[in-house]
Amino acid sequence: MRRYRRNWICLIAGLWLSPAAVQAGAGCPSSTRVGLSDLGYTAFRDSNGHIGGISVDVVNELARRTGCKFEFLWFPRQRLFVELEAGRIDMTMAALRTPERDAYAKHLPYTYLQYDLILTDPGGQRYTSLSDFVARGTGRLNVTRGMTYDAAVETQLALLASAGRLEVVNDFETVFGKLEMGRAAGTLATPPIYTKYLKSAYFKDRALVIPMPETTSRFAGVYLSKKNITPEVRARFTMALKAMVSEQVVPMIYAKYFDDALVKRTFRQGAAPLLTALSAPEQ
Repeated sequence: MRRYRRNWICLIAGLWLSPAAVQAGAGCPSSTRVGLSDLGYTAFRDSNGHIGGISVDVVNELARRTGCKFEFLWFPRQRLFVELEAGRIDMTMAALRTPERDAYAKHLPYTYLQYDLILTDPGGQRYTSLSDFVARGTGRLNVTRGMTYDAAVETQLALLASAGRLEVVNDFETVFGKLEMGRAAGTLATPPIYTKYLKSAYFKDRALVIPMPETTSRFAGVYLSKKNITPEVRARFTMALKAMVSEQVVPMIYAKYFDDALVKRTFRQGAAPLLTALSAPEQ
């Protein structure tokens, strides 16, 4: 059995809420509202409206360790941080850090994120990067509102937009639906997102995943409201996440959804950079 999957089984065996965690819950908010949006296996809703995915598993483990209660709320991606800034939710997941968000929330990284170029209609061409596709291709990309990209990627997307080859839509379900209908040639997505959608029979032998040299592996994690969540509670959540990162809990969660190769690719930088970031004093 794979190492991460074996460790995950061991983790499940220890999921009973300890008396110490129950005691810790005494200082928690009555409930922490967690905003989620469509991000493939990172966060999804099933046919019954139930919310699941990596983010839900991370929050559930955070709840177990802190004794705090969490409530999951679903939003379009472009509304998520509007809700957080306005104080209508307390927390988001799987988010990249930006200066704008830092003004009203604290970032706590627990994983890494990197985009790939997904093409379903390469037109017989072989592309080595996003810039190569922009320069030599003719197809249109669909991307999702509310996403944050590296500056080099934003530059290429601006070139596509000026050439009429870029369309921005509300969510990844729409993006991959349009790819299936042949109304776009590709998109930009992270492995947890596209791995879920590429399981469709339509994409078998059609989809190409092209790593983009225009992107770098970046931290992704929790954003906690500075308005709604007290410094003491933020510190409690930080300590719990540090323990989870140190104990390799997050890679174990990823192993529920992906094979070892993808888990290793995602966490190839190891825990040390995440722990350093989590240990930094709050600004």
